[in-house]
Amino acid sequence: MDMLRRNTLIALLLAFAMVFAACGDDASTDTTDAPLADDSPLATTEAPPATTEAPPETTAAPETTEAPAAFDVNAAVVSYVKNIPEGWMAVGDTIAFIDQVEASDAYIIDVRTEGEYADGHIMDAVNIPLRTLAQNLDQIPADRQVFIYCKSGWRAGLATSSLRMIGYDNILAYPPGWNGWTAAEEPVTADPDLPETFGDPGFEPAMVEAVDGFLSTIPEGFLTAGDANAVNEALTAGAVALDVRTDGEVADGRIPNALHAPVRTIGETDVDIPTDTTVIVYCKSGWRASLTVPVLHLLGYDNVKGFTGSWLAWQAAELPIEA
Repeated sequence: MDMLRRNTLIALLLAFAMVFAACGDDASTDTTDAPLADDSPLATTEAPPATTEAPPETTAAPETTEAPAAFDVNAAVVSYVKNIPEGWMAVGDTIAFIDQVEASDAYIIDVRTEGEYADGHIMDAVNIPLRTLAQNLDQIPADRQVFIYCKSGWRAGLATSSLRMIGYDNILAYPPGWNGWTAAEEPVTADPDLPETFGDPGFEPAMVEAVDGFLSTIPEGFLTAGDANAVNEALTAGAVALDVRTDGEVADGRIPNALHAPVRTIGETDVDIPTDTTVIVYCKSGWRASLTVPVLHLLGYDNVKGFTGSWLAWQAAELPIEA
């Protein structure tokens, strides 16, 4: 019995010793100096401020925009001549001219020289000499009826065609001119009327420059080839005649060996217009020839002149004709 108690006591003592040893191992584990985890709520070490770096600069490729195409003077000239209206932009009757001027409150431009204008002119007409027209576009309205005249019609035709090529669609001419006006004994004056100022009409500068290059350099004689006999002599010496009438008119007769290209086909015709000799343009009475000369000059034919009397004068002189 004593032995049993003694064994039991020893077993209890051994069990107690084992428990005590286990507790002693847990207590010896020291965590006081261990660093805090970064995500611990007790962490006091702040992360350095973030630095926002600017994104690397990128150099954008320059935009490759095509330069606008240069203005095509030749194409504009051809477009003009193809679209010349019926009536050829002229009012040839003096009474009709007076009526239209009054009905439209038209602006009248005398394209003769300053000296001619000073000697007398149509009432209310202003003077802008032919060679200076393209340099004074601010004195020519684009939104009001304009009539142009000269002495006998030739310079008026050069002026009308030139201004129409620039872009004016309100230009008409009075071909009888000063001679027709005075022959009809209509009122005249020597008192000058100063041109009005209308501002820049805004037409294509390249076309204005081209027309001015033609008008401002017109020589004495205004590119006329003379009377019928002078034209005949020039043709005999090697000049070439260019008939700009219609097919039907030419079928009834023309100047011998004349080339033929109706006005509205100039620039697109297959007719080979020479550049190495004088070309003399003619029509029926001279008006269409006066419209054609500026056209051909702007297309590069600076060897062109006009026959002011044209077919009617040729017939009146009883010179040879070709059927």
